[in-house]
Amino acid sequence: MVRSEKSSAVIRMEFASVREAEAVRRALAPEEALPASTRGRATVKRRENALFLWVDAEDTAALRAALNSFMRWAIVARDMLEPRRKNNG
Repeated sequence: MVRSEKSSAVIRMEFASVREAEAVRRALAPEEALPASTRGRATVKRRENALFLWVDAEDTAALRAALNSFMRWAIVARDMLEPRRKNNG
């Protein structure tokens, strides 16, 4: 039997402003607040105009799944801000 090693990653996402980064962080908060699955756990923090996503997982497949999900949600949240950014300047 092959034994899986635990995997982890940290992703830094920079945004145009602190306000934009905070909006995306708030959009990701409900997903972060869900109970940790048996295979992984994610944490999102904001520092200035950057978000940091920490993911710890039981294996690389779970790590990849969590990273893909959170990155897609962050992109969707950022893209939802785009019309507002265009209208404000």
